[in-house]
Amino acid sequence: MSTKIDDTLHLKNFIDSINKAENARQREIKIDIEHGKRVRNALTTILLLLAEIQSRKTGGSDATEVDDISMDGGGFK
Repeated sequence: MSTKIDDTLHLKNFIDSINKAENARQREIKIDIEHGKRVRNALTTILLLLAEIQSRKTGGSDATEVDDISMDGGGFK
């Protein structure tokens, strides 16, 4: 199984746990540390991929782009 499928599976299981608790009107849920680590790793992977996609869209440079602004000067009356 690929890492992406594992990541989405762990997140789906976590979301399902939240939904079940919410439907049962529970005030809290408990997860074991292994499940917590899997969710953390899945979120980290997804956030890193998102950051990579964002940096590609912006050209990957940290330089701030400046648009040219021109004014016609107008007239005072």
